[in-house]
Amino acid sequence: MISSKKFWLKKSQILDWDKFPTEVYLKKKLGADWYRDGKLNIYKNCITYNLKKKSKNAIITISKDKKVNYYTYKNLDKKVNLFISYLNKNFHLKKNKEFRMMIHSSSTLESAISMLACAKLGIHFSVIFEELEEEAILKRIDLFNPDCFYTRQDISHFINKYKKICKIHKSKIIFDENFKKNEKKINVVKFENKSFKSMKNFFTLFTSGSTGAPKGVTHAMGGYLVYSKFTCQEQFGMNSKSIALTASDAGWINGHTYALFGPLSC
Repeated sequence: MISSKKFWLKKSQILDWDKFPTEVYLKKKLGADWYRDGKLNIYKNCITYNLKKKSKNAIITISKDKKVNYYTYKNLDKKVNLFISYLNKNFHLKKNKEFRMMIHSSSTLESAISMLACAKLGIHFSVIFEELEEEAILKRIDLFNPDCFYTRQDISHFINKYKKICKIHKSKIIFDENFKKNEKKINVVKFENKSFKSMKNFFTLFTSGSTGAPKGVTHAMGGYLVYSKFTCQEQFGMNSKSIALTASDAGWINGHTYALFGPLSC
């Protein structure tokens, strides 16, 4: 009978590691450390690895008016790098190693682009629902303390509705509409895929807060992506030719695992 450690060490090989792990997991009081000596880049596993498939679609979106848009891996990579360059212009990312971003974007192409940008650069991020009220957003900002608050809502609506959010903390608000207005003026900066330790913090998701203060659960990189890809393949039968209908909001764990990182890694 194969031990759980041997099983998960073997399953780690489904990823493209920069440094393959030799350790599997170390149990701790809260959670466990997974593949501690391994190094990888999640963006490389999800996007860069697939750039050679020039015509292959990475994401297909369907709007409320039933308009269908197709984005190849190359299209998506271009959009992610453009967004990264915009962030870099505002925050000088190469100098800010502990940068954090809160994403107020839900089930949209914009949420996918911003989450993938964070994966490429190793930015610790947190996605929150667009429908949250002011108090709920403020609580999550207090807990996560982001450097950047990225929102898809239009400027006038957001500022009128969330005046306190615009004043508190050191968080700088980035409006998607400003980004899109200035796309043609952005000087695209080349950011290579860095190699990150498996236990580097990847993202934090907060509970609903319906039973008290919202609680943040933080996921590290290596163990998260191994389990995401493994369950996509074993539980859902995904492979490189699959098209997965992913209707989950990015504010949920399923919107991370089975609507973005898991399917793209397959």
